[in-house]
Amino acid sequence: MYIASPRHLPSIKQLHDYWTLCRGDRAMPRRADIDPADIPHLLPNVFLVDIESAPFRVRYRVVGTNAVAWQGRDFTGYYLDEMRFNKPDELLALYRRAAEEKVPTFRSSTWQMPNGVTRGVETAILPLSEDGERVTQCLAIEDFQDFRDPMYLPWW
Repeated sequence: MYIASPRHLPSIKQLHDYWTLCRGDRAMPRRADIDPADIPHLLPNVFLVDIESAPFRVRYRVVGTNAVAWQGRDFTGYYLDEMRFNKPDELLALYRRAAEEKVPTFRSSTWQMPNGVTRGVETAILPLSEDGERVTQCLAIEDFQDFRDPMYLPWW
């Protein structure tokens, strides 16, 4: 499900706000505008991906430690289409939309963990561009919430 505005978990909103600050009056920031030291509390949930255009592919350059823990393995260096993710077509569509439309994309969904527990997951994908025209990378974040957590308010 696509969400038009970043009305999300605090981590999603914080990364979107930081991305907005870094881009200034441009459509999107450059990778060099993003300083991990500015957002250390978000890094465990952050991904940096390379966008390849022909054919369209997403390659994980940096994978946060929480994502590694959730998946049970480090997928740094792998392509999205090489992974066995929950709803991979939906995730690929989010990256494609961010790259083609040059806009942030958001998703609220569910994810079943290997232990059988279903959790809510929110995703933000924020495009980066070296030339201001072509999306070359995306900064992304996923955050999971337990349905039993009173802070979790699903919108679907």
